[in-house]
Amino acid sequence: MRAIKWWLRIVGALYLVEGVGLTAQAFFARDAFAAIWASTPEGALDALAVRGALMAGLPGVMTWILLGALMWIFAGTPAKARVLVIIVAAWELLVWAPTDLVGLFNGFELPRVLALMPMIK
Repeated sequence: MRAIKWWLRIVGALYLVEGVGLTAQAFFARDAFAAIWASTPEGALDALAVRGALMAGLPGVMTWILLGALMWIFAGTPAKARVLVIIVAAWELLVWAPTDLVGLFNGFELPRVLALMPMIK
């Protein structure tokens, strides 16, 4: 259980940092947020594309905040976190890994994909 406790803390912290940072960027630097998801230089997207990227990307990054907070909450009682661990692993394997792979073949830069893929753990 000790390994699960530390996994929940470390991965939960990564989710919180990434989720809070990207959510703040979505509210305060919309063009930069949209450029990340479109894998384009900042300022290359028109207003409609920026709004579309915000609508499509914001729920995903806010999910990281929710999962990160839950991981920190359940790190205190890792025996009760089994379902949460399965959900996080499934989320990474079935949602984010395919998204990164599809993105790789549609314009995402390789360093971005390689930086995100290790999140699978």
